[in-house]
Amino acid sequence: MKLKSLGLLSALALFAATAACQKSSPARPSDLAASSGSASVTDANTGITITSPQLTTPATNEQFKFADQPLTLTVKNAAQTGSAAMTYTFEVATDGEFVSKVYAKDNVAEGADGSTALTIDTLPGPLAKSYFWRARATAGSVPGPFTPGRGFDVGPQVVIQAPVVVSPTQGATLGTNGTLAVNNAARTGPAGALLYRFEVSDSSAFGSLVFASTVDEHSGQTSVAMTAKLTSGATYFWRVQVSDPTNQVTSPYSSVSSFKYVPFDMAGATIVNSPPDLGSWPETARITKVEFTSGPFLVDFDKRTGPNRWPDVVPAGWTGALQYTLGLCGNIKGHWYCSAVVQFWHGRALEDSGPSYGVSYEWFYDPVRWGAMAGYQPADGETVGVFVAAGNLRDGSYTRATCPRVCERSNVAFVQWYKNAPLSLRLSN
Repeated sequence: MKLKSLGLLSALALFAATAACQKSSPARPSDLAASSGSASVTDANTGITITSPQLTTPATNEQFKFADQPLTLTVKNAAQTGSAAMTYTFEVATDGEFVSKVYAKDNVAEGADGSTALTIDTLPGPLAKSYFWRARATAGSVPGPFTPGRGFDVGPQVVIQAPVVVSPTQGATLGTNGTLAVNNAARTGPAGALLYRFEVSDSSAFGSLVFASTVDEHSGQTSVAMTAKLTSGATYFWRVQVSDPTNQVTSPYSSVSSFKYVPFDMAGATIVNSPPDLGSWPETARITKVEFTSGPFLVDFDKRTGPNRWPDVVPAGWTGALQYTLGLCGNIKGHWYCSAVVQFWHGRALEDSGPSYGVSYEWFYDPVRWGAMAGYQPADGETVGVFVAAGNLRDGSYTRATCPRVCERSNVAFVQWYKNAPLSLRLSN
């Protein structure tokens, strides 16, 4: 009789064990150890001897992430002394005695390459858990012995919910370098560091993207400045998806929201407590730096120093000269408001802008003067416009036509605001 799938030495050892077994004439198959490390049984009625398969993968005590599922169990094929077709049974349990089985599959056809593999169902979460698996072969109607159980571990399940759109809301407008923002995604399980992918398309089907950006999660809300070149007056669609690279988990997309793109134009903004025609003043200077620190934020521009710097002017009631005024533009409820607030004389420290976390009470503290901007505090990641203008613009009631000396302003530099930025963070325009 020919022994399949074993080398000559193993076959001789197996037959010796078989002969010893047959002397006892068992009424049912009995387990015998083969020299290869596999167990075997011999059927008393047919005389067929079957070895156990050999477990290949997963390796002993191998660790898996929950997202690695579904797992594939692989064995090296068993051997038999008969010619019946071989099938395999796989079992997975939460205990080494296989009392609490969570998965079992019979009649798995033998693989043709010397091994047999089975991809099992996803094992339940959400907690980390240890499992044991084993397998056996069956020749016709004769079952072989099970392998010893082998352990493996599956990590806890991590689930990330879709983020919720915050701004712009459905049908709102978005200006130049406007901010897209979502509430941070809810999650269960030990999630790793999360990444947020913002996508903008000119179609609700998202067949093509006009803008895409992936950013780290911020505190509370996560946002990004929309820097793509868009068409004025056109409608765009946006959505966000969150991923956890550590655990290989991805959230569903957020709901799709649309916005109309309206480019920023300072002439169309509402000017508060500054000359009302400020938006139409000549733009003769450029912001060269916006730097956020753990305290003040620093704004510099190309006409602050040097031979072409803006000239000094002595405002009414002042005993000293003033050079320029620093201001902000903020998008409040879908509309842009701008106001120049902090007065700088030539040589005044840039740090005197005040802390970035305190503009609500150091800049826009008076509802009579600042109206809709009263108490305005940009959130972390919010896009704001930073600008400077020559002379004293605070409480300015004059216009360009009645300008006391020079009525010029810088560009409006759009930056993402940081209330508590590390000292190393620097944003240049």
